[in-house]
Amino acid sequence: MSVAFRNLDFDPQAPMDRWPAEAIETVIDRGTLSDWRALARTIRRNPWGPAARTAQTVTEWGEHYGLDALLSRVIAHAREDVSSRGRAEYAAQIRAWRAQTGMSLRDFAAQAGTSASRLSAYENAKVAPTTDVLARLRHVAELHHADEAGLASERVTARSLVLRCNTATVASAVRSEAIQSRTRS
Repeated sequence: MSVAFRNLDFDPQAPMDRWPAEAIETVIDRGTLSDWRALARTIRRNPWGPAARTAQTVTEWGEHYGLDALLSRVIAHAREDVSSRGRAEYAAQIRAWRAQTGMSLRDFAAQAGTSASRLSAYENAKVAPTTDVLARLRHVAELHHADEAGLASERVTARSLVLRCNTATVASAVRSEAIQSRTRS
């Protein structure tokens, strides 16, 4: 840091998110290009952190010609990047759930109580679903998975029943034949 801090008791080597608001304000007021770059890196790392919130407040005062607009854009872009990554993660998860069910977009949406166009927007990371919608989508995938597992176990049970019935029928026929042959003799 090339800026001198007056009457501030803090460690300038600490991460900027741990600095007092007055130190961030001083960097904006009297810092150099390298100081502002360090602030921008801190903002990009944590766009809703203490340094970003302080910078946002200071830039809203409109006292720093050019720098206010620049830092405001850095904050806005950093926040949008985080939001975009979050939407992309949700989109990948939702696509995986739908693929796991093997349902069409329309069927999956109907089962979750949303529209196909809205589900498409979620899958393409255009918008992020609410936690309620996310829970419903996960529920449909889990329900479908449970139904598939249940059907598989029902098929196994049905197969076992058929085998048991066939075995019982054969055993019964053998017993009947043995009894009949004893009575004939």
